[in-house]
Amino acid sequence: MGGHVEEGETLLEALAREVEEETGRRPTHVRRFLGTTTWTGDDGGGLRHEADYLVEVDGGLDHPKPEWSKHSAHDWFGPDDLARLKENCGPGQFMIHDLVARAVEDRLDSPS
Repeated sequence: MGGHVEEGETLLEALAREVEEETGRRPTHVRRFLGTTTWTGDDGGGLRHEADYLVEVDGGLDHPKPEWSKHSAHDWFGPDDLARLKENCGPGQFMIHDLVARAVEDRLDSPS
């Protein structure tokens, strides 16, 4: 999932809007800031900055509602599934794997 901060919007307001637009779910709690990644876009637009968060959302996980015009697939990942996120990726292309691994670690470290 991705998006951008619109003029006059805070980072957390943009996060809430993008989560709802792209998943149909409303964030209820920002659990953890996972970090920021910076890279140069390949469209000549210069540097890109991505802030990643682990959030809790309303609604169950049984019926995801991805924005299909922006997502071709979805799946649930746990500790035993992380290797799948490296499939068909070359060295240095593991950003999604690394983010999900941090989120899974957070979940495993949290008291139940």
